[in-house]
Amino acid sequence: MPKPQVHTRLPQTITLGILKTGKSNHAFRKLLYDFFTVSSRMEEVRSYIGRKLQLSGPQYTLLIAVAELEQEEGVSVGRVGDYLHVTGTYVTIESGKLSRKGYLKKETSAVDRRVTLLSLSRKGVEALRSIAHELQVINDTFFNLSSRSDFVFLCRMLDRLVNNSQNAIDFIRTSHGANTRCAVVRKNYVRE
Repeated sequence: MPKPQVHTRLPQTITLGILKTGKSNHAFRKLLYDFFTVSSRMEEVRSYIGRKLQLSGPQYTLLIAVAELEQEEGVSVGRVGDYLHVTGTYVTIESGKLSRKGYLKKETSAVDRRVTLLSLSRKGVEALRSIAHELQVINDTFFNLSSRSDFVFLCRMLDRLVNNSQNAIDFIRTSHGANTRCAVVRKNYVRE
């Protein structure tokens, strides 16, 4: 005789009405699982590009962020940290590794000697140019959305989620004294 199935009804993982479909949190749970999938695949792409440059994925992210932000004099460690939502200490450590590998230049600001400025070296520029076409194809494929308005909406929503996620992390840390092993203080995690 087969055993009767026991259906355990667990409390919902949300209370906000806008996240529910009727009385169900199924759509919300699916959204989370989709986020996990996209995040994992994005990390796989980042790691792949990093390996092509003989870097880790996070080092590649730091390198391309410096390329994006640097002015003639370079970009400060603090600015890069803010942009990537990581600590200045993390940027200092990883930019030091990239400098030793020859991808970045580090100089002290002439205006404020306490500020370290980062800029791409010739090797860094050549490395990013060497992957440009492949990166274009990957990004165009990954983010092949229906319209510009979809892209703008996605950017706006992710920006909001970055801020909301920091509030959730703050809640965990203050309410439960959680000790997380991540290089963050600001709005997001970069896995070490």
